[in-house]
Amino acid sequence: MHDVSPAARALTDALLRGTGQSGAATAFGKACATAGDGLGACLDALDDVCRAVDGGAAPPALVRHAALGWGAALERLFPTLACADPVTGLGSVPHLRSEVAGLYRAAGDGLLADPDVAHSHVLLVLELPAVRGDVDDAFGGLEGALRRAAAAEALRTALPDCAPPAEVHPRRLVALGRRTDELSQHLAAAAAEVDRRLALSPSGGRCRTWTEALPADADAARLLLDELAR
Repeated sequence: MHDVSPAARALTDALLRGTGQSGAATAFGKACATAGDGLGACLDALDDVCRAVDGGAAPPALVRHAALGWGAALERLFPTLACADPVTGLGSVPHLRSEVAGLYRAAGDGLLADPDVAHSHVLLVLELPAVRGDVDDAFGGLEGALRRAAAAEALRTALPDCAPPAEVHPRRLVALGRRTDELSQHLAAAAAEVDRRLALSPSGGRCRTWTEALPADADAARLLLDELAR
């Protein structure tokens, strides 16, 4: 784990005093995220600090505050992360895998209001048509990137509550979203906007959209993402 000793010391002091534990746990989570530690590593370190003080793992309230602090810090850091393509703004396959795995970890740790990930979340898929075969390779690459950028913008606009989309294949975008009654309607609106923009591009065509139900466990979800990336 990276050096978060000041935050660990502050949390230790709060536990020994018996006051200020919530704020110290939140600061501890923020320090872990800023140092680049994943949520699992952050919560493991939280348990280590608590065991050093009273011999037991962190209680649920402290786990919640640390996780919320970690998440808040990650949201602030997200715009600076280098996982996004500089042309399209799309996230990478590893970033999407990490996002999905983190959701299952949070469910397993009791941090979600609905612990049934398969019930609460879904993968949204948008597949673009191929660039015409008679287009020059250099121009075709640029056109493909511009089409992906337009699709990413349409998804972000129509589905603001979903995670930023990732490029899992040169023509396929995937985003992790929460199931809502309006989800299908919003996805259809995104597809309509993408088709409108495709009609203005040299290769034209229409996109396909669908949803993929998340499986019950993280291992199966990883296999699903691998399949979508082919």
